[in-house]
Amino acid sequence: MRTHVQVVIVGGGIMGSSLLYHLAKEGWTDCVLVEKAELTSGSTWHAAGLIAHLSSSMSLAKITSYGIDLLPKLEAETGQSVSWHGCGGLYLAFTDDEVDWLTYIVSVCRGLGHPMDIIGPDEIAKLFPFYDLDGVKAAHHTVDDGHVDPAGSCLAFAAGARKMGAEIVQSNRVTNIEALPGGEWRVV
Repeated sequence: MRTHVQVVIVGGGIMGSSLLYHLAKEGWTDCVLVEKAELTSGSTWHAAGLIAHLSSSMSLAKITSYGIDLLPKLEAETGQSVSWHGCGGLYLAFTDDEVDWLTYIVSVCRGLGHPMDIIGPDEIAKLFPFYDLDGVKAAHHTVDDGHVDPAGSCLAFAAGARKMGAEIVQSNRVTNIEALPGGEWRVV
């Protein structure tokens, strides 16, 4: 393991491996990710893996859109399966306040060019006839949402980062991080 690097990332879950991948993509290959066990061994392996346009802010909507664009391509780029399934999504509203919230979300996301609508119970039933629509007022419907295997996605980010020259060290617990007087950090 290198002893002096530009960036140390602690934790080899989806966030750490994605950060390492994106830093390497920007040319920052003087980076190391340190994981106390194996990649995905924390909470990543049992996460839901849902990638949805259900974002109430422009910033989150842009991040989601980026992920929806990237994840289907990541498998081809890295050779590691992410199991992307672009299945679309329905998010149900049972109250007027929930309908208002979904309407707001549609206005945010449509501003970024995301195809989606608010649909009523009849249209919901056509798309998914097995729903019990008792009390449902409307739904947010999008065709671009999907889901991935979170562990596979994490491993794909790690594989991509390694291909670009970044380093990953597993079975190495970080026990301390301290600021040094010169502005650097010591990671133990």
